[in-house]
Amino acid sequence: MKQSKHLNDLIDALTILPGVGKKSAQRMAYKLMRNNTEKTLNLSQKLLNVTSMVSNCKICGIYLDNEDMLMQQNDHDCHLCIAQNRDVSKICVTESPADVYTIDSSTDYKGYYFVLDGNLSPLDGRGPVEIGIKRLEARLERGNINELILATSTTIEGEATSHYVQQLSNKFNIKISRIAFGIPLNGELGYLDSDTISHAFKERKEL
Repeated sequence: MKQSKHLNDLIDALTILPGVGKKSAQRMAYKLMRNNTEKTLNLSQKLLNVTSMVSNCKICGIYLDNEDMLMQQNDHDCHLCIAQNRDVSKICVTESPADVYTIDSSTDYKGYYFVLDGNLSPLDGRGPVEIGIKRLEARLERGNINELILATSTTIEGEATSHYVQQLSNKFNIKISRIAFGIPLNGELGYLDSDTISHAFKERKEL
């Protein structure tokens, strides 16, 4: 039986979402088809806005609207990177911009951030270059960093990434610590509550 090529293309496109396989993507696609046209077009417009109106800070990596970034002193710096009331000697390394927002709202951490482009995953073609290790190394080379706080997940990929960053920090004689208290094995920060994350920061262990 011949099927719609455009519908199949949508199903394939939806599989890029984390945890979404062919069957889940198919259900989503058919749900979108059953929605009224206005809701579906609204979703497509939001996706277009994200790709054209949102950029990441070239220093820390969080996402901001382009118009907000243009208001800063430098077109590529965000409000966190130019803030004068933060501790310039500390950098917290995360694997997602979402983790930065979670940590900043859940803890009393007042240092700076660096967002990797995910975790090391050779099977998925993500090595040190792909996840932004070179950018991190360039930032560490500037000096003035006393502590690097690893806030990566406790998955296998997160642990591998943590180990790699630890080896990198050794080149610069920088103290490195890892949040651990209350973080379950194979846990990701995005799924944890504020209290757990706050404890994790206060009880971080030097590596």
